[in-house]
Amino acid sequence: MTSGERAPKPETCTMTRRLLTVCLFHFALLTGLGCQQKMAQQPYYRPYEPADFFADGRSSRPLEAGVVHRGQHLDADPLVTGLTQAEWARFWRRAAPATKVDVTAATPPEDRESAFGAPRFDPRPGQPHSNPDVQIYVTEFPFEITGADLSRGAERYTAFCAGCHGPLGNGKGKIWERGFLKPTSYHTEKVEANEPDETAQIPLGVSRGYWKWDISIPVREVPVGYFFEVITKGYGQMPDHAAQVPPADRWRIIAYIRTLQLSQRAEYGKLPPDIQQKVNAGGRQP
Repeated sequence: MTSGERAPKPETCTMTRRLLTVCLFHFALLTGLGCQQKMAQQPYYRPYEPADFFADGRSSRPLEAGVVHRGQHLDADPLVTGLTQAEWARFWRRAAPATKVDVTAATPPEDRESAFGAPRFDPRPGQPHSNPDVQIYVTEFPFEITGADLSRGAERYTAFCAGCHGPLGNGKGKIWERGFLKPTSYHTEKVEANEPDETAQIPLGVSRGYWKWDISIPVREVPVGYFFEVITKGYGQMPDHAAQVPPADRWRIIAYIRTLQLSQRAEYGKLPPDIQQKVNAGGRQP
């Protein structure tokens, strides 16, 4: 620049840079659109939009039979049913239309043979209503129960069950203290001295579901699969917990319930030494 030339104003330089930036942006945009492949904009159907391609006119297609999504358990898996494979197969072989058993009404004798997934037979051998050829519920946990599982079960029991069944499993939860019906106790003997007497026809600690089928069996002797079904589907005034508690956590809750039952009936001499010391420290001598 010679001495006679004048330097451009700062405002002019700023405006020139802005104009150049805008031009470069539009050039890049047009270039990108021009190079875009046709597969980037494929035809698609919006939800509920009709389609002439399919005979039923629906663009949203249902899943084909047998399709399962990733991580889904099969419907027949005892992990999500609590039923034996034989009982689940019997469910699929049932005669249509199937009649759902009304748990609040008296049970007709013919229902014992036609029902499915119901505690219609006594799991104990030699009983009036036992049938060794029909095993309805699984009697073992579908996975190994560890100490961590029991801790998780105790946590979930406190969150979802103790409000009704009580911390000790004797039905003395906060819901009962406020006038609601007393839930079934997991024990056949009173756990606390101030525990009220049973006012219902069913004896203390006897399963109400089995009682409906004329089977008097303590809750501590029912199969673990029956616990799973009650937690999943609910019973009487107890709501279902399928949406709130995942299947694996339901089994962990059941394992913890078994420990509650065992804690009231355990033989002192069979306890580990460290547990015996804790019992003695609590004032309960052998």
